[in-house]
Amino acid sequence: MVMFLFREEYYDPAHSRPGETEVIVRKHRNGELGTVILRFDQKTLLFAPLDQQAPGYPYS
Repeated sequence: MVMFLFREEYYDPAHSRPGETEVIVRKHRNGELGTVILRFDQKTLLFAPLDQQAPGYPYS
């Protein structure tokens, strides 16, 4: 499996949706290819689904 992580906020600090991360699956022997968007918390270094409100996340 080959996956890439892309955070627009890393390259453009003024990005309109901070914490949004694209997980891009480019190679998968037994599964689908595609992109999944997750939330990234820099304080805890954790990823979570966009709709999940985990404690400590600065998102509303």
